[in-house]
Amino acid sequence: MDNNPVGEFLRARRETVQPEDVGLYVDAGRRVSGLRREEVAQLAGISSDYYLRLEQGKDAHPSDQVVNAIAKALLLDDQATAYLQRLVSPTATHPFAPTLADVDPADLDFLTWWDHSAAYVTNGCQDVLAANALAGRLAPGVYEPGRNLMLALFSDTAKATVSDWETVASEMLAATRERTDANDPRLHEIVGELSLTDTDFRRIWARHDVKTCTHGTTSYPIHGYGVVELRWQQLSIRTDPRLALTTTFALPGSQEETALRSLLP
Repeated sequence: MDNNPVGEFLRARRETVQPEDVGLYVDAGRRVSGLRREEVAQLAGISSDYYLRLEQGKDAHPSDQVVNAIAKALLLDDQATAYLQRLVSPTATHPFAPTLADVDPADLDFLTWWDHSAAYVTNGCQDVLAANALAGRLAPGVYEPGRNLMLALFSDTAKATVSDWETVASEMLAATRERTDANDPRLHEIVGELSLTDTDFRRIWARHDVKTCTHGTTSYPIHGYGVVELRWQQLSIRTDPRLALTTTFALPGSQEETALRSLLP
């Protein structure tokens, strides 16, 4: 993990913004990918020396005004701006992701009677802490307590079978960054493991994308029905906001619902 998370984030996002995106002239011989540091400083209305110190980690606590100005210069959306605010403010960090031992079992009891859709509970690091029976049948060995969805998604099997894997992986890593504290030991453990073994992970994680993902579709192979596209929605759990419930479902009366319900005993 990064020793200078603010600088790493600023550099990564600076490289994604093209001069023409912010109204700057581009000369024919330009070789820089994205914006130069002095261009970000100019757009943000701060000195080049001060911006350089921020990227170098020598001034990690800029004012809200400066953070917002830099966010505007880098075309950050609200989610990425909030993430940057968390990085520069030690009082604005997310709580560390809880393990199963940290969670009150009463918070997860509802899954014992939840049988109308596949449902599982994760922490911000994508550890599965609980799942109902239907989720386990929908994705055996994945939607099961003790498994990690990031590690599963970057397996060779997932890369070969998940539809539009690149988009799914990019969204999961962006959502993980948004949900977690940059100093979380569990996040360091997972990122460290994947960084050593997977070039795709290193490439996508290095972009420092930040995104809240609350709904979408995912395709699953279901015996007798082929590959079935199901909808999913992620909800927060009020009794423990560190946790999220993801439910996977199909429209009532649809062929997809018939396929999903075929997994029920």
